[in-house]
Amino acid sequence: MRRIPLLILLQFGLLAGALLFADVVTLKDDRQISGSVESGNTQELHIKVGGQVQTIDVHQVQSIAFGPSSPAAPATPPPPKPADRTPATSQPAPAQPNTLILRDGTHVAGRWWSLDDTDLHFLVDNQLQHYPRHDVLGVTFGNASLPPPPERSTPAPAASAASAQGPARPSPTLAQPRSSPAPGAAPRGVSQPNEIGRVYFWNGKDLTPLEVNRAVERRSGGTPYYEIPGPQSPVRVGEGPNLVFILRLAKGIDPATYSLFPLAAVNGSRRTRSQSARGGVLMTWPVDIKINDDSSLITYELRVRDLPAGEYSFSPSNSNDGYCFGVDPAHDQ
Repeated sequence: MRRIPLLILLQFGLLAGALLFADVVTLKDDRQISGSVESGNTQELHIKVGGQVQTIDVHQVQSIAFGPSSPAAPATPPPPKPADRTPATSQPAPAQPNTLILRDGTHVAGRWWSLDDTDLHFLVDNQLQHYPRHDVLGVTFGNASLPPPPERSTPAPAASAASAQGPARPSPTLAQPRSSPAPGAAPRGVSQPNEIGRVYFWNGKDLTPLEVNRAVERRSGGTPYYEIPGPQSPVRVGEGPNLVFILRLAKGIDPATYSLFPLAAVNGSRRTRSQSARGGVLMTWPVDIKINDDSSLITYELRVRDLPAGEYSFSPSNSNDGYCFGVDPAHDQ
């Protein structure tokens, strides 16, 4: 007769142990979700709770605390593996609102990038670093701190169909770099991409970083468009049959999320253009994408054919950041 209560107590004990050693995601509304964080990127976090995987918008996350893992973490964790040998730029690093906390107490300022089965990837001074999961105690976003684990798990808020597809231009995942040139000042050329996610023009000899600016969503007669300050970009390229741009991204980030938008100068600013026959869909110019190397950081070649004179902006689908340039007529070169 005592076997049944013992089995019940054993099951509750196992459940309590599972919660005790679970990962804990704290949302900005202070709700906590206990489970196993399986993967994540700059947009979503995937956590397994009660046999089901829930998807959470990273922008709703305040902190992630990782439970003890097996094998046990070493007393002194090894230094992170550098993603590549790109030399550090002498320019200021972008704003760094996230903190990575290692189990030895080390705090690393940077930006959350992604998570997989073995490593947590963190952007530090524009360099993507890789930290073994068992060395990481947690990650905080903004000024948050790691809270104590909850007593029980809380289901994640259900995502609507609209949020699953994502808005056309949601909030950016990377802030505009502080090293962006001031309006009217063309940036100097570099020998290789030194900022992840930024687009560079390749003239066959060196790279010119495109102007970084922020597009603001507006409407005209019910039709949405995006506006960038200034009538034209300080970065100028000559018209030609093939224009080549270089983009460096972390592995797993699709370069096809970057679109090339023709811009129209209106009232001292630049605006995206709409396809009138398609109900206000933004006009884009086709881009051929070629992979140049395959490592933890991947460099892509974006080739644009027969681009006419005018103002343009590359922009990723998950950000309002624009990487702008202007094309001058061939006779102006």
